[in-house]
Formats: sequence, C-alpha cells, structure tokens
Amino acid sequence: MINVTYTSSRGKVFNLLSFDSAKLEKADFNKYSWGKEVVSRQFGEIVNRFTKSAQSFDCTFKFKGSQASRKALIEAFNFESEYDICHNAVGRITWGKCYIEGYWISADTTPVDDGGTYTQLTKTFYAPFPFWIEEQKLEIFPSMQGSEDETTKGYVPSENRYGYSYSYGGAPTTIYIDTDHYKDSDFKVIAYGPAPSVEWTIGTNHYKVDYALRDNQYMVIDSRQLTPPDRQLYVANESGAITNVFDYRSSVGDIFKRFPAGKFIFNYPRTYGLQLTLFKERSEPR
Repeated sequence: MINVTYTSSRGKVFNLLSFDSAKLEKADFNKYSWGKEVVSRQFGEIVNRFTKSAQSFDCTFKFKGSQASRKALIEAFNFESEYDICHNAVGRITWGKCYIEGYWISADTTPVDDGGTYTQLTKTFYAPFPFWIEEQKLEIFPSMQGSEDETTKGYVPSENRYGYSYSYGGAPTTIYIDTDHYKDSDFKVIAYGPAPSVEWTIGTNHYKVDYALRDNQYMVIDSRQLTPPDRQLYVANESGAITNVFDYRSSVGDIFKRFPAGKFIFNYPRTYGLQLTLFKERSEPR
C-alpha cells in the first residue's frame, strides 16, 4: 500500500491511510489542468505559452472509534491546520515518492447517521505552488586522484536518494547525469569547505560564487523562487551563524539557472565536496 501522510509545519505527522489518525476515503490528488496564453486568429489560436494556477484538492476523511477519540483526533488535525494558516507556514502532503506543500484552508465536520460509528471530515488542501515534487539526491566527494577505484570513492549516492543515473567521462571532473525527467528542475547545492570559491558548469552556463569557504563552513545555493531571499545563497559556520553571500555571485553566468531535463554533463573542480538535490516537478504524484 502506498504511503500517504500529512506533515504540519511543526513536524506533526498524520498517517492519512490509518485509522490511528484519520482514514482518507477519497481525494483528487491526481486532478490537474494547464492554462494557456493564446492569440486569437481567424481560425483557431496560437499558443504563446502554457501556465498552471495554484491547485486545490478536496479530501474526505473518516474517523472511527469512540466519540471521545474521534473528537480528539479531529481537533488535533484541525489544530495543526490552523497553526499553519495563522503562521503562514506550509505543511506537506507526501504520496509515495512525491510531496506537495500548502495549507488546509477549509474544513467541515459531519456526524454520519450509521449507528454513530464514525465521523466524516471534509477538508480542502491549497497548494500555492501547483506541482508535486520528487527529489533526487546525490553526493560528490572530492576527487581521489590516483586512487585504485576512482568511481566508487569519488562519487557515492546518498542513502535516501530515489535513484540517479551517473557516470564519469574521461576526466574525474566530468560527470554525466541522467535526471530521467521531462522538464528542467530547481536545485539545492550544499558545498563544503575548504574551497577558494564554489563553481560548476552545465552546458554554456557557468555557476560561480566568488566567496572562500574555510574548514567547517558550507555554502547553500537554492534556486527555488519560493525560498526566502536570505536562504537562497548563504554560508553557514560551525556555530550556526549565517552570512548572506548573494552579492558574491559571478556576473558571467546565472547562479540560479535550473538544471536541464534528461541527460547533461556536470563539470566542477572536485577539490571540495558537494551535496546536490534536484526538485523534479510533476503534475500528479506517483
């Protein structure tokens, strides 16, 4: 059975397919639509581009058990939903390998006339960013020049990755990556010091931040538009102190340019380690 959970902004997890919390009877998580911007012609239209609006999902839950336990579970669920709303902090629905973030913006609790054995709760989940996200994660360690096994020591996938195709080219700084996806992706890169700067190249775009990292420092580069501005490009010290390094990005390339779909070559010096997460956008979960 597929795993379906809701995690509030405070980290409270509800298993939506278990009567221990709530039983999800029905939901339209696979519903989606694209909008279009067109120019009318005498016959038909010319499509300039496709768009996608924020998405809302209608969900129906069934709570069983004693009246007291049902009341407590529904109150706990709605309490977390209201907390997220009041603090403008997103929660997350996870369906298998994918998740979508947003808020429960409506609720209606209805006693059901069936011997009084369950209570029905209908809620609407509003997702401002209308895509389900499937993450792919990998780690690239500093090059083991002259090692007897460059492939295994130089590039080790994270334990929690969903699968990632990669291989080395003729040089240890050339890495071939296959995202196995149909559209470009936002990314998050964490680079670990020491490093004189952080940089890599994909195609003709050169990603570079001209800021030196010391031991026990790391740099975070997050291309997602919904990421707060002070968390898009910063350096963190061992103490937890954060320095915004947005103004140190190179003017030669676009540091936030999304990674391409399908197969591409990732080049970087490999004198320092990287953790890379790609956020692959999907219209429906899988």
